[in-house]
Amino acid sequence: MRQWSIFCPLIATVLLFCGVSGAWAQETPSPIATVVPPLEVAVVDLPPVVEGTVEVAPSLADSGYWFVSTDHSPQSFHHSCPRFCPCVLRYEECVGFRRSSIVELCAGLEPGVPVCIMVHGSFVDTASAKRESACTWKWLRRGSMGHKMQMIYLSWPSYSPLGPLVQLEVNKLGRQAGRNGYYLAELTQHVPPECPICLLGHSHGTRVISSALHLLAGGTVQGVRHPFARAEGRHIRTVFTASAIDHDWLNPTGRYGRALCSTQCLLNLKNMRDPALRFYACRLPLISKRPLGQTGLTSRDRHHLGGWGRRVNDYDVTGIIGAAHLWPYYFTKPSLACVLHNYVYFPDRTTPLQASLN
Repeated sequence: MRQWSIFCPLIATVLLFCGVSGAWAQETPSPIATVVPPLEVAVVDLPPVVEGTVEVAPSLADSGYWFVSTDHSPQSFHHSCPRFCPCVLRYEECVGFRRSSIVELCAGLEPGVPVCIMVHGSFVDTASAKRESACTWKWLRRGSMGHKMQMIYLSWPSYSPLGPLVQLEVNKLGRQAGRNGYYLAELTQHVPPECPICLLGHSHGTRVISSALHLLAGGTVQGVRHPFARAEGRHIRTVFTASAIDHDWLNPTGRYGRALCSTQCLLNLKNMRDPALRFYACRLPLISKRPLGQTGLTSRDRHHLGGWGRRVNDYDVTGIIGAAHLWPYYFTKPSLACVLHNYVYFPDRTTPLQASLN
């Protein structure tokens, strides 16, 4: 994402990428039974039976990923439930993007195979999101360790031209991120219930996810409660990178106080040298607190969370990322893909052998 520009006009670019790969499966038909002729009939030499193989089309989970945009969905709620109008594309490796639909997406998801939904941050236009999503897909696949997953890249209208009042644009996009959590919550309902879900977000993308998790637990966001999106029985794991939300927003009395009720666990990659997050509180002086992506949960936060705090694991990536904020600094680190493995691939629910089958 390009959220450094959120706080400083010198940096306004944000990149997001994704990755997976493909594997072909073959199916061998049952051998043809030999017919034994009656004894009174002379046996003649029959031509040999050739047992061939039938090629099966590659799994959609192996050949590409889905790109879902909320650009055509209402971005102003007015305290009423908006209509989710997703624009869906399908990306096929070596082919590129083609038009698709939410119906094809639902039919194409393989039951039982984990689904990773990636959400970018602010100041990312649609063209950049489409171009960059493939890199995240490939990066995540590098940490597969023989397992299999399906990816949906969620793009929301986060781009805004830079003006003299950058802080106002940041606040506006932050509220918009919260609203798009409504659409993410609804998108999860289109995923087969047998598929565990990983929600992966960067910067303001973590606000989209926090909002969605809060709504999935029956919470209200900007005066709206989702009428049917719920997380009961869902296996959801969450990963935050460079999280641009207040460190106490997940507390029971915080803005997204029900979020942790909807996820089994949350991995928060924090970077104490992130230059954009250092200016996070400047957007609302005396009101905003330090961001979760810089501090992680404080001891006071964990005290307020009680047992719920055990669901959050702060993982320090300061030594890996350094003084950087943009998403490319994350997806270019293969070691980080391995750090995310247990959250993205659910190895405790799928085995490498199962993951290789179509």
